[in-house]
Amino acid sequence: MNTFKKILATVVMAAMTSSAFAVANPSYEDVKAAIDNTLAKVEEAKAALDNGANNEAVIDLVTDARQLQKDIANNVLDLKRNQASNVLKQARSALQSNEPQSAKESLTDALNRYKEIKQLYASNH
Repeated sequence: MNTFKKILATVVMAAMTSSAFAVANPSYEDVKAAIDNTLAKVEEAKAALDNGANNEAVIDLVTDARQLQKDIANNVLDLKRNQASNVLKQARSALQSNEPQSAKESLTDALNRYKEIKQLYASNH
């Protein structure tokens, strides 16, 4: 009887935890909003850099964009999202090294990549 209670307790715990960690797939609107927000933040960072904002302010914008892009949850887009995120990381590193020209090139590249992600997502939905 003691063994039966242990097995029952294990099964109940497994059932409870499996449903607790289930994550619903994000809706079309959620993913589209994440793409739009990320794209807007990258555009804002590029505009700030073009207008001569200090590096710290632009670094904060790039960091915000990298955080926003994490909400782009779609299996089709994961590879492209990761590649674009790496380009944002390069832009941030260039800003930290006080290399504004390299940062501008990286931000332009990231902007184009996120536009491509937006088009790809729109064509699949």
